[in-house]
Amino acid sequence: MRARACIKCREYIVIHPDSPINQLEIKKFEKKHLRHTIMTVDLNEIKGVYDPFKNNGEEKPKL
Repeated sequence: MRARACIKCREYIVIHPDSPINQLEIKKFEKKHLRHTIMTVDLNEIKGVYDPFKNNGEEKPKL
């Protein structure tokens, strides 16, 4: 499984390529970390070291 990870903030979001909701969440993640270094990695490389991305209590996007 792959994830997008911010090196500066040590946060990640799991990539689900077939989920349109996940794609919107990834865009929010990338917008929040716009000027940071973001990489795509295998989840097992960062699990336990980085924290999962939280949407700060926002509602799930509606399609």
